[in-house]
Amino acid sequence: MTSTDPHHSPDGLDNPDVAHEESDVDVRTILAFAVGLVAMVAVSFVLMWVLFRVLERQAARTDPQVSPLARPTCPYADIQQCADLLPAGPQLQTNEPEGLAKFRASEAKSLEGYGWVTVPGGAAHMPIDEAKKLILQRGLPVRADPAGDPRTGTNAYAMGESSGGRTIGAPAPAPAAGTAPPPPAAAAPEPPGGAHK
Repeated sequence: MTSTDPHHSPDGLDNPDVAHEESDVDVRTILAFAVGLVAMVAVSFVLMWVLFRVLERQAARTDPQVSPLARPTCPYADIQQCADLLPAGPQLQTNEPEGLAKFRASEAKSLEGYGWVTVPGGAAHMPIDEAKKLILQRGLPVRADPAGDPRTGTNAYAMGESSGGRTIGAPAPAPAAGTAPPPPAAAAPEPPGGAHK
């Protein structure tokens, strides 16, 4: 008797628990997934386009209006050709080494050359080496200072109060020549109860 089972092998080596697909891959499911994916991407594109249009309109309403007198942007690749179109405010540095070299040259010119600082006031600048020589020759102006404490800046004892509240006394100044020395101070009385051992 022959078996009608398509999985049955004539030599008796069959396993009823193992089987394979009866037909090829389900094309309908794959096509449905692909159509759904394309539709989702298209809807995302449309939503992003609408969102950007809304945001641009919002920005146009809230941004300040540009003055019609504002200078136009430079149409040339070389920014130096549009020097008259650029605003007067601070510009971005496009060549930092060149800017630094120009700055150092102007500083060196003012340190090593002659020129006017203020013509009405008569202030001029001169090379720094010559200015140093003039200071050594003429000296610096000094303000007349009133006579201060002669012990200032010396190693004299401090006077006043210590942090513990005790009075700090200074030694008496040396007597002038030909005067008698002051009498010695009396010894301090001993505290009650005698000296501590």
